[in-house]
Amino acid sequence: MKIKDTIYFGTSILRMHLQPSHRVPLSVHIGLTNRCNNRCRYCNFQALSQEDVWTTDDLIRVLDAMREAGTRRVQFTGGEPMLRDDLGVILAHAKSLGMFVGVSTNGYQVPGRVEELRPADIVQVSYDGPPEVHGYLRGEKSVGDTAAAIDILLEKEIPVWTNTVMTTANAPYIDEIVEYVRKRGMVANFVLLDFFSDPQEHFHPALKDIQDLVMSGEEKRKALKHLIELKQSGAPVAGSIPYFQNALDWPYDDRVTSPEPSPLYSCWFGRAVAHLEADGNLYACGMGVGRVPGIDVREVGFKEAWKQLQPLPNCNSCTMACGVEANLLFSLNWRVIYNWFKQLR
Repeated sequence: MKIKDTIYFGTSILRMHLQPSHRVPLSVHIGLTNRCNNRCRYCNFQALSQEDVWTTDDLIRVLDAMREAGTRRVQFTGGEPMLRDDLGVILAHAKSLGMFVGVSTNGYQVPGRVEELRPADIVQVSYDGPPEVHGYLRGEKSVGDTAAAIDILLEKEIPVWTNTVMTTANAPYIDEIVEYVRKRGMVANFVLLDFFSDPQEHFHPALKDIQDLVMSGEEKRKALKHLIELKQSGAPVAGSIPYFQNALDWPYDDRVTSPEPSPLYSCWFGRAVAHLEADGNLYACGMGVGRVPGIDVREVGFKEAWKQLQPLPNCNSCTMACGVEANLLFSLNWRVIYNWFKQLR
């Protein structure tokens, strides 16, 4: 972001602290498609509609409306966003608007289309550990896609992080993952496995379907304590210590959201953050998909959808990495502010 946009970002947060009724969609996660070439063991995107509703022109108009409404950061996700032929055009337009642009990918098609990712400030490539572990979790073909994507992004000097979903299968390999990124001059991002406690079909699977991948309380605490130790030692770990501490103190093993407020942060989803899903519906948070009605941006426009948006009912805290880090940042936790300034500069 340019300096003026960074100042706007900061002053908007301060105004929301001083004026609780004030709302600005500073950060928006945008699902470009639900289609994906992988079939990860802990994902359920294939249960969602596989039809792309966004045209390139639609997305450009939505990005323009977001900028006008105050958006300064966008994270493009899927499914797999590289399955859209127009990804490069979309990224370039978001960057031309002065937004901080992030992309999440499993590496598919990156070597042949790497220049399309040039506008991104951060490309996060899914990396779940050594080849045999990554292949088990994401599919054997994904091993080659991931390695090739990381190699070409580093060669082209496009900022790249790994993104690891922590499960029982790869928690024993935290040191190997950190050493992998250290040798390549990257940063490793670790997130806990998200799931729904109820049996309904969502893009996050139900707990009962992935029970063997969900770490027990003891396994989770061991992994989180080790990540905190690595972070404190200066290892290239992206997540902030307050995020890891929030997960470490989380009292539940069978849920990732809670109606109880956190002592560390307030929830800013619906106030400063939103999720625009691949079906065109806007939600305060990704955990609302399938649980509460979304507001169709194609029908009412982004600004009106944002105006109508409500926070999720009975949800005041969570262990979702993107959620907790954003909430800590907007709650002005100085350790988180410093961590992300250091990681992103």
